[in-house]
Amino acid sequence: MNTYDNENTASPNITSQNEDGDPSIQSVKTWDMNYLEAAIYLEEGENNDKFDSHPRNHNALPAYLLTHNHWFYTLDLAASLILLLLALMENPAISVFEHVPIGVHGSIELLGLALLGISIAMQMRWLGWRTFIKHKRSMVKSVTWIMMVLEALAVLARNTTHFRVTRSLRPIFLVDNRYLGGVRRLLRQILQSLPPILEVLALLLFTLLIFAVFGFYLFSSNEKDPYFETFYHACISLYVLLTTANYPDVMMPAYANNKWSALFFIAYLSITLYFITNLMLAIVFVEFSNIEKEKFRKLLLHKREACQHAFQLLITNSHPNRVTYKNFQGLMHHYKPKASRKYVYLLFKVLNRSKSGFLNLKEFYGFYDALEFRWYHAKEKNPWFAEVWEPFNTICHLNLKLVKSRGFRILVYVVIVISALILLVRTVLMSLNSETPQTLHITWDQLACIIFYIVEIFLKLFAYGLEDYFASGWNVFDFLVTAASVGGILAQNFGTAFFYVVILRPLRLLRLLRVRQRYRDIFQTFAILLPRIGSTVIVIFIIYYFFAIVGMECFSMYDMKNCCKNTTVEQFYKADNTTIYNNYYYLNNFDTLLISGVTLFELTVVNNWFIIMEGYASVSGEWSRLYFMIFYLVMMVVLAIVVAFVIEAFTFRMKYNEAFQHDSKESENIKTNIRITREELDYMYSGEKSLRMLQDYTSELNGNEDTYFVGIRKRTKFVLQRRMYSELISSWLREHSQTSASCSYQQLTEEDYSSALDLRSTDSPSPLHQSPFDTFSNMMQTTPLPGTEASNFDREIPFFPSTILVPQQVASSDVNNLTNQN
Repeated sequence: MNTYDNENTASPNITSQNEDGDPSIQSVKTWDMNYLEAAIYLEEGENNDKFDSHPRNHNALPAYLLTHNHWFYTLDLAASLILLLLALMENPAISVFEHVPIGVHGSIELLGLALLGISIAMQMRWLGWRTFIKHKRSMVKSVTWIMMVLEALAVLARNTTHFRVTRSLRPIFLVDNRYLGGVRRLLRQILQSLPPILEVLALLLFTLLIFAVFGFYLFSSNEKDPYFETFYHACISLYVLLTTANYPDVMMPAYANNKWSALFFIAYLSITLYFITNLMLAIVFVEFSNIEKEKFRKLLLHKREACQHAFQLLITNSHPNRVTYKNFQGLMHHYKPKASRKYVYLLFKVLNRSKSGFLNLKEFYGFYDALEFRWYHAKEKNPWFAEVWEPFNTICHLNLKLVKSRGFRILVYVVIVISALILLVRTVLMSLNSETPQTLHITWDQLACIIFYIVEIFLKLFAYGLEDYFASGWNVFDFLVTAASVGGILAQNFGTAFFYVVILRPLRLLRLLRVRQRYRDIFQTFAILLPRIGSTVIVIFIIYYFFAIVGMECFSMYDMKNCCKNTTVEQFYKADNTTIYNNYYYLNNFDTLLISGVTLFELTVVNNWFIIMEGYASVSGEWSRLYFMIFYLVMMVVLAIVVAFVIEAFTFRMKYNEAFQHDSKESENIKTNIRITREELDYMYSGEKSLRMLQDYTSELNGNEDTYFVGIRKRTKFVLQRRMYSELISSWLREHSQTSASCSYQQLTEEDYSSALDLRSTDSPSPLHQSPFDTFSNMMQTTPLPGTEASNFDREIPFFPSTILVPQQVASSDVNNLTNQN
């Protein structure tokens, strides 16, 4: 195998030589800092970090590099989670931790806060205090941290706890973690959606007050009506009626007195529940759609600006409008240190659409898209049985045709439907005969279906082979369901109950959903929504945590058993068997964090939520109603936004399918092909010593013929948005280029800038007359062969030196230390 670089060098050889042949250490420092800063800019673009947090000098660099690595992110995340989980140990604690001394969890809290304090100190170090105090999120985090440190010290000094409602602010540290960027973006969108939502809520509350006044004057004279005896009770009753939890109970006393009173409640529910709340959902949907479009615009422009900043650090005096392969290698050494030479080379090739061997600015804009490609050797894939002996080969070919046939698929679907129908009939008959699921035994139809599923799996395994079979998610799903059913049969032979496994069989009905295009669109949209759904779950968890801590501090001291004497909810809290039905509402309390979470979920569902509110209002005072009402309003807003972004996602997908109908039939993956010559392949694997890489090299060899690689990446929502808003993007870019002057590369001459945006550089041959080998030769001009003299390019200096360049008086060992920290 030919070698085109130093054998043990993972990054490009950036040591230049002067005329006497001595290495120029200053050139090493300059280029290494340029590569590092370019990588930092690209990371800021990927993470959507503002450029005002960029390290501006050498002194800020160590703190920046220390806090921007995955080990530090993980440590920060662990400290944040420890602080959250301490609520299980602190008073009121769950039963497992109720005897843990205060000094133990107090010390753990101080340890977690100390770790978070390091992050705050390092951030202040690289930002500087002037920029730090202008960063709102950092200031909120710092103030919260100071309060919690003082409280933790007070708890340890007094060896007793106190009213610590500030514990509810602990999720602030979790949200600030680097890994929860999606959560921060969703919270930001919720806050951005609040102004129109608050306007609708104000209209809703105003309507409620107007109807409360009318209700008080109309129904307060009825002594049998407890819901409107005072204006205060009228407001509370109508607030609960907004959730329909007390309907029609709240209407019946007035309705019994006068049938026309029903018009009051019909009008109130029609205006508030069916008009204003749906109006709020519509407004949230429109606002959320606009925010999504604006977020996409800002992210697109931010990534382009990051590419501009990085690009200007990679160009040279002799190549002021293009990036060489050597400098691209240096960038990737810092941006993705573990990337192999093969990956870096293929990444450069897919970006270099002009086939010039250099990257211009327009090509460099595709950096983030190209990163998402996963590369595979493209070769004609024969069936796994292609080289086996006859007649087994022929049998396998016939089996493959059978499995791929439409009749086989229809047979499988029919068996799945029949199996589900039989199970449904047996369940109904079992219920009518008063049998329990524990008495269920294996029947002939269940055994027949399981045997059919096993045969189906074996036929597919013989047809596709082990690797291709399990490459399909649906096949994995079928295999797991069938394996669970077989496990249930075996378990029953050992006396273990089988009934809980039988219910898994109808899950195979989900396979029918991929038959229809509409269902496929639903699954594809759901796959795109998965990251957002995960962020939404975390946001709801944070809200629950906040209200759970406040609820425990305010209500955990109350025992709800047999409470609420002489109130309308007394019967719900009785635990002395004096009522026909034991309602167990006394279990809906705030005794521990976990129980508080269950109680809050019941309040979210809103069915009979007012019973919990009335219970605590009875034992703690009327002021407690504010807690439950505010929680309901917050969850109503959050759930409205959740519904809005789900609707927005499906609406966007439908509009996209209508605009690009041919795309709706395509795979959810985007593919690209790259042709590699034998010499390029040798270079990609030069210096590799691992057995796996050598095996890959051997398998990818095609004699002296060219080799092809295929790159695959997901068709994400960002990709769809870029296609959908292609016309708007052009106007956005024009507006941004006119108003933005932050990137010094934009201050080059118009001729240089136009050249950088052109796919074909003016000094490179036309791609139509250039072979891949010529492109490779151009690229290798900046990567000298071992033992040869450095090219003229090695003596060049960057067009724009790094702003974090190490001063000349700093020793080269310090440069190495900084590089190693990254």
